[in-house]
Amino acid sequence: MTKTSLFCLVICAAGTMTGAAWGQQIAVPASLKEKGELRIGVKCDSPPSGFLDEKGNPAGIDVDIGRHIANRAFGDPNKAVFTCVTAATRVQMLASGKVDVLFATMGVTEERKQTVDFATSTNWGGSGILVRAGEEIQSLDQLKGKTLLTNKGAWQIGFLEKNYPEIKLIKYDNITDAIQSLRQGRGDGVTQDGHLLVVAASKDPRLKVTDVAFQIGWSAPAVRRGDTALREFISAMVSESKKDGTYRAAVERYAGAVELEERIQSYTTLPPDGSSDQNSVLPLP
Repeated sequence: MTKTSLFCLVICAAGTMTGAAWGQQIAVPASLKEKGELRIGVKCDSPPSGFLDEKGNPAGIDVDIGRHIANRAFGDPNKAVFTCVTAATRVQMLASGKVDVLFATMGVTEERKQTVDFATSTNWGGSGILVRAGEEIQSLDQLKGKTLLTNKGAWQIGFLEKNYPEIKLIKYDNITDAIQSLRQGRGDGVTQDGHLLVVAASKDPRLKVTDVAFQIGWSAPAVRRGDTALREFISAMVSESKKDGTYRAAVERYAGAVELEERIQSYTTLPPDGSSDQNSVLPLP
């Protein structure tokens, strides 16, 4: 069975439960019913979570999950309306009302909890370092006095500024530009979520991911502060999608072979440091 057919099988099976039937378990928020659609902010430069397909349309794990949620809420997956956001613009897009929820590789931090409300976490991951092939970096201490590149809004920034102020950080509008600048010799490495860097290295023999790993954390959808009904609805959908195989099917559809097992583990297991999803507003399974 192909990845695509497996995903379709899961979606079609899920579709047998109508929006009304789902509502008996947890109510679709009144504000969502009134709008008649779910506006979702997604990353369009972070495959396999979110990217633009060959037609220029948003695609990826987060997009498939968004369509699945819209199908449960409205009986129509096309009621999910996607807007591309960046790490620098996503919170502003949410706060201004241009999107209702962010499925945008957003790491959960105490600082961010002051501006958004997080739903149940979708997956965990660690931060890593991407360097040019032939270069050896074995610890963050080796980067003191050197330059790391990343994207604006990346959660690695706060950690590094606090714990490694000797490392110079250059922040780009998106991670693609940061990686291109590394190729051009404008920095000593790129830092971001490890799985994103693995994908970048797999596509370019000039790059490699070091063994340096730090700052394991959780990613989660975000809604506007105080929107409890939508947060609970999204949380319930995330939990259900993990249980019924929807998330696994989406990961298998989009994740490349080089990262497939790591991705599946990040969505379905606890991380090696033993931490658990501390953001859930529903009982854990």
